[in-house]
Amino acid sequence: MKTDYLQKEYGSWSVLVVAWAIGTGVSRNFHWTALLLLVALGLLVNSKTAVTKWLRSTSDVKPLLIFFLHVVFAGILLVLMMKDGVIMLLPLLVFPAAYLLSSKLAGEHALITESIGFILLSLAAVVAKYLLTGVLDVRLLLGVASFFTAGVFKVKALLHRTMKYRVLIIVHVLCALYIYYRMHIPFIILLPLIDNIIVAVSPYRVRLKTAGWIEVAKSLVALALFIRYY
Repeated sequence: MKTDYLQKEYGSWSVLVVAWAIGTGVSRNFHWTALLLLVALGLLVNSKTAVTKWLRSTSDVKPLLIFFLHVVFAGILLVLMMKDGVIMLLPLLVFPAAYLLSSKLAGEHALITESIGFILLSLAAVVAKYLLTGVLDVRLLLGVASFFTAGVFKVKALLHRTMKYRVLIIVHVLCALYIYYRMHIPFIILLPLIDNIIVAVSPYRVRLKTAGWIEVAKSLVALALFIRYY
C-alpha cells in the first residue's frame, strides 16, 4: 500500500491506543487477543484515509476498494475474536455511519464531524472491555467519549480564538460533569480538563503540535485515573 493511504493524523492514533488501554485497564484482565483487537481497530481507523479520498472524488473506485479491504480484514479479525458475541457490537455501527454521513454533508473538519470521530475512537475502550469481560459497558463509553471530545472544542478555540468556542468549552465541561454525576463516575477522572477551562478563560498561544502533545499528556493522566478510580 502506498503511504498516501496511511493515516497521518497522529492524534487519532494516540486516542485509539489510549482508549483501548483504558478498556483493557478497567477490565482488570488481559489476554493476548486484546493486542489482535488493537490491530483490527487500527485497520478501521486507517480506513478513514481511503474513504476520505473516495468522498472527495467518487469517480475513483480505488480508494473505495482499499476502504472495503480494511473493513473486511478488520471484520474477519473481530469475528474470530468475538465469535457469536460480535452481534452485540452491531448497534455500535451507528457511530461510523454517522461519521461518514457527517463527513459527506458537513465536511471532514466540521465540529460535529470531529466530535463524532472522537466518539468513534472512544469505542475502542468499550470493545476492549467487552472482549475481556463479556460486558458491553455503555457507561464507560459515555465517560471516555466525554473526556476525549473535550479536546475538539479546545483545539478549535486555540485555532480560531473566538468567543463561541470558548463558551462551548465551558458548556462541554459542564455536560461532562453532569454525565459523570448521572453515571456515577468519579469526577477526579476529569481533572485534566482544568486545562480546557484555562483555555476558555484565557486562551494561551501555543503551536498546534505542542497543543497536540498537551492533549496526549492529558489522555495519559486520564488513563491512569480511569484504571485507578473507574
